[in-house]
Amino acid sequence: MRIFKSIFAFLLLSFAIIAQVCAQSETTKTGDLFYLKLGNGMNTVLMPEVNAKQIELSFFIKTGSLYEIDSLSGISTIVQNILADKVARFLRSNRGAISFQNATFNAYTTTERCVFKFTVSAANLTACFNLFRDSVLSAPITSAELNNTKQNIINDVELAAKDPRKNMEGRLTQSIYRTDFEKLNVFGNTREFDNISLPIVRFYYKKYYVPNNTLIAATGNFTLETLQTQLETAFRELVKSEFDPETVTKVVDFKPMLYTTQFIVEDTASAPEFHICWQFTGTASNEQSSRCAYLLSAMLNDKNNFIQVKAAKLHCKKLVAQYEVNNFNGVLHIVLQPDRTNWFSTYSMVVTELQRLEKTIVNESMMAGGKVQFKKEYQNLEKSKDYPQWVVKHWAGNDETYFPTLLDSLLGISEKQLKNFVIFYLNQNPHVTGLLVSPQDRQDLKVDSLFTNVNDSVSQYVFTYRQNITDVESKEDSIKLRNLLQWLRINEDVNLQINGFADEGEFNKVFDDSIKTFIDSIPTFSRAMPEFIKKGYLRPEMMRAMKLIKYFYDQGIAPERLSGTSMKFTSANREEAIANLKCTVTLEKMRKHISLYEFHYGNKKE
Repeated sequence: MRIFKSIFAFLLLSFAIIAQVCAQSETTKTGDLFYLKLGNGMNTVLMPEVNAKQIELSFFIKTGSLYEIDSLSGISTIVQNILADKVARFLRSNRGAISFQNATFNAYTTTERCVFKFTVSAANLTACFNLFRDSVLSAPITSAELNNTKQNIINDVELAAKDPRKNMEGRLTQSIYRTDFEKLNVFGNTREFDNISLPIVRFYYKKYYVPNNTLIAATGNFTLETLQTQLETAFRELVKSEFDPETVTKVVDFKPMLYTTQFIVEDTASAPEFHICWQFTGTASNEQSSRCAYLLSAMLNDKNNFIQVKAAKLHCKKLVAQYEVNNFNGVLHIVLQPDRTNWFSTYSMVVTELQRLEKTIVNESMMAGGKVQFKKEYQNLEKSKDYPQWVVKHWAGNDETYFPTLLDSLLGISEKQLKNFVIFYLNQNPHVTGLLVSPQDRQDLKVDSLFTNVNDSVSQYVFTYRQNITDVESKEDSIKLRNLLQWLRINEDVNLQINGFADEGEFNKVFDDSIKTFIDSIPTFSRAMPEFIKKGYLRPEMMRAMKLIKYFYDQGIAPERLSGTSMKFTSANREEAIANLKCTVTLEKMRKHISLYEFHYGNKKE
C-alpha cells in the first residue's frame, strides 16, 4: 500500500511540474515595450530595435544587501561573484559559440539587485541564454569557490579604502544611514565573513536564484516571436520556486538622520568639490514623494534658477543635482565645484538656499520649466536601449508600472504638493556634506578653520582644566571648541547645555569682569543669576560653564540656544580631584515647527 501511495504522490508532483512547464507564456505591449512572462514566473521586458547591431541583455536577480540579515552581510555579493566567475571562465575558455571574442559581460550587486549584463549578436542569443541558465540559475557552488571569493572581496574592500572617491561614497552612505549602513554596503562586514558557510550560501542561492525572482531586460535586433521561443526553450526546465518575491514590498525601515554632519576626504583633486546629500524616499516606499524628488532634481539643474545664477556669478564650475533612487531608499546628491577664491561662500550660499526652496524656486513658473526639462530627458531615455533596464530596476513586487507612468504622474504634481515635499524632506531634515580637497588646497585655503570633520561625537566632548583655572588652555580643547561651534552653526535646531564641574578643594570665589558684563547684558542670564550681579563672583564650576557659553555667544550662537549647569564634587584622592576639573556638553535637538498655514501654502501669513 505504501508503494502505491508513493507512486501516487510522485505522479501528482510530476503532473504539477509538467503543468507549470507547459503553462502558457503571457505577452502584453505598452508603448514600445513588450512584457513577456514565462510559465515558470520569469519576467522579461523587451524592446526590439531592428537597426541595432547587437543585443543587450540584463538579467536582474531580485536580491541584494537589503535582503540580508546582519550576521550574513555581504552574502549577496559573495554569491553573485561566484556565479559571475563561472560565466567569465566559460567565456575565456572558448568552448562554445559564445566567448569574450564575440560578447561582453559584466556583473555587479546593488542594494536590491544582482545584475548580469551581456552584449551578444543575434546568432549567439540562444548560447547566451543557455550560459546564464547553466552558470547562474543552475550552478553548483563549491567550498573552494566560496573561500576564494571571500578573500577576493576582502582584497577589493581594502583596495577601495585607498581610493578617495570610493572613500567619499562610503562615508556619505555611512553618515546618511548610520546604524543601517551595512544594509546599504553591498560588500557587507568582511570581518564577519566566517559566519557565511557553504550550507548557508547554498540555501541563500536556492531561495533567490529562481526563475520567478528573475527579471530580464532585452534591447536589440530580435523579433518578439524568435526571442520568446528561445526563452521558453532555454528556461522551460527551471521550476518556479515556492518563494514568492511579489510578497516582498518592504525590506527595511531606514532610520532618519538626526543631525547635520560634515567631513573631509583628501584627494589630488584639481579643485575643492562638495558632495551634499539628503536622505530621500524610494520609489516603492513613497511613490508620490519620489516623483516630487525627480521633479525637484530637474528644477535644481535648470541653469535659469536663481541658485544656479548666483553660483555662476561666484564663478562656480559645477552645480549638479541627482536623485539617486532605488525601490526602498533614495538620496538627493548635490555635487558642487566652487571657485577656489569663493569656495566657502559658494557652499554656504547653496546650502542656505536649498533649505528654503519653498519660498524661492517652488513656484508655477520654475515648476513648469522643470517639467519641460524632465519630459525632454525622459523621452530621450524612453527611446534609448537603457529604457527597459530602468523599468526593471523599479519593478517592485508585482507592479512594473512605476517607471512607465512616471512622466505622466510627474507632470500632474501641484505647487502645493512640491512645497510640502520640500518642507518635509529638506527644511526639517538634516544633511551630510563631504568635501573632497587636495592636501595643498586644504592648507592654502585654511579649510579646517571654516569646514572640518564634525559628527555627533561632539556630544562626548570633555573640556579639562588645571586646579583653580577656569579658562580653556590646551590645544586639544581649543580644537574641540572650534568643532563644537561648527556643529552648532550647521545644526541650527540643536541647543547646547554646558555642564561645569569643580572639586571641593578649589577656590570658592572666581572673579571675571567680562563674564559679569556678559551675564548682566543677557536678560535670561541676569534674571537667573541676581546674586552674581550683586556680588561679582562665581564658583569655579559655574565660571567654567559661563566662559564657554560666552565663547559661543560671541561667535554668533543665539543666547536662547545656550544654557549651563554646575556641580561640585568632593574627591577622595588626587586622581579624583583632577577628574573633577572639567566641563561636559549636553545637546538637545529641537525639531523645527512651522504653522499649519506655512505647511500648506509655503509662506508665513502676513
